[in-house]
Amino acid sequence: MNYFIVGDVHGCFYTLKKILKHWKKGEEQLIFVGDYINKGRNSKDVVFHIRKLCETYPDTVCIKGNHEYKMVKYIRENTQPSQMKDNYSRTLKYYSMKLLHQDIEWMHCLPLYYENDVIYVSHAGVNWLNFRKFSTESSWCVLRYRGKLKRMNKLQVIGHTPTESGKPEYDKKRNVLNIDTGAGNYEHLSAIRINKHGKLVDTFMERVVDEDKYE
Repeated sequence: MNYFIVGDVHGCFYTLKKILKHWKKGEEQLIFVGDYINKGRNSKDVVFHIRKLCETYPDTVCIKGNHEYKMVKYIRENTQPSQMKDNYSRTLKYYSMKLLHQDIEWMHCLPLYYENDVIYVSHAGVNWLNFRKFSTESSWCVLRYRGKLKRMNKLQVIGHTPTESGKPEYDKKRNVLNIDTGAGNYEHLSAIRINKHGKLVDTFMERVVDEDKYE
């Protein structure tokens, strides 16, 4: 089976629907690299849609991003909106209390990585020292690391840090493919198709649509 892997969505619901038109439902495993919320204006709709996809296609994998991790912390620690970063407090304005706590529980349970024989998917990647990679409060963690990554004997797919080119970028030396192309900055949302051997087959990009932007 091939894999269809989607980069950081950041609340861009209408753009997400466009990128998913390239996904071959039932033929490819759907994987998300995390950061479903904040920055774009439709975080609640993104989470609702992805959760529905998980119900319909149980092999779908949703990796936890640093934005989900931080939102869970804010809510569980009863942080006041005035004390949150603007992205988070703005997202919460669109939530009812009941739906919020359902989504927070979902975010809390998301895995930090997905691995099989040919791919390793996490939000930010495994640091080159393999150091504190799952220590969630650490800057070395796969949630938030920015820097040189570990080379693995399989393709490592990440998001988190928008690429300089604005396109998915492959680091041959490290065997890492970064697919964050700046949806959170209202640039592009990207997805890739990886075959069963862990090789890149196709790349897809959709420019963020106006409906996903704050005015």
